[in-house]
Amino acid sequence: MAYKKFDDPDEKVSQAGRKVFDATYSESLRRAIQGITNRVIGGSNGTQGPLITAGCADGSTGGAQIANALTVLLNGVQDSVIAQDNLRMPAGTQGSNTVAKYLICTGAGTSGTIIGPGNVVDKANYDSATLAAAACKLPDLPDGYCAVGYLTLNAPTALDVVMNAAALGTTQGTSSYIDLMCMPYNA
Repeated sequence: MAYKKFDDPDEKVSQAGRKVFDATYSESLRRAIQGITNRVIGGSNGTQGPLITAGCADGSTGGAQIANALTVLLNGVQDSVIAQDNLRMPAGTQGSNTVAKYLICTGAGTSGTIIGPGNVVDKANYDSATLAAAACKLPDLPDGYCAVGYLTLNAPTALDVVMNAAALGTTQGTSSYIDLMCMPYNA
C-alpha cells in the first residue's frame, strides 16, 4: 500500500494551471522588488566606464532637471533616458512650514517625471528642519518606472508653496536633491 499524505494533490486533477501564477502573490512585494531591480546602470556605455548619475538639480526656469543622459534597466530591458530641463512639479499646494519629498523617475521612452509628495511633515513638530526631513517618505514608484533621484522641498515658515502644472513649478521654498541608482528599499 502506498503512503499518501493528507494534503497531497489529487493525481486525477491536473496541476498545470498552478504554473501560471506570478512569482509573488503580493502586489506590494512585487512593486518593491521591481523598484530595486529597475535601476540606473550608468551612462550610454552601460555598466562600463565611470558611473553616471542623473545630476538632479533645479530646472533653469522652474521645476527640476535631469542633467545627464542615462542608461536604465526597466523590467530587464535596457533603455535610455535623455537629459531633461524644467520637469514640471505636480500641481497642488504644499503648506507653510512643511517639508516633503518628491520622486524624480522615468519610464521607457519618457524623459522623466516628478511624483509626489510622499508625506508632508510639519516642521513645528520636530526640533529641526533636518529631523522633519528625515521623517519624510518618498511616494510610491509607478509600475514600470525607474527612480533616478528625489528632491526635498522645504516650504517657508509663513508662506504656502503653490505649484501649477501649467507653469513649471515654483521659486518658493528651498530644495535639495539626491541622485538615486534605484528606489531605496526603506525611504
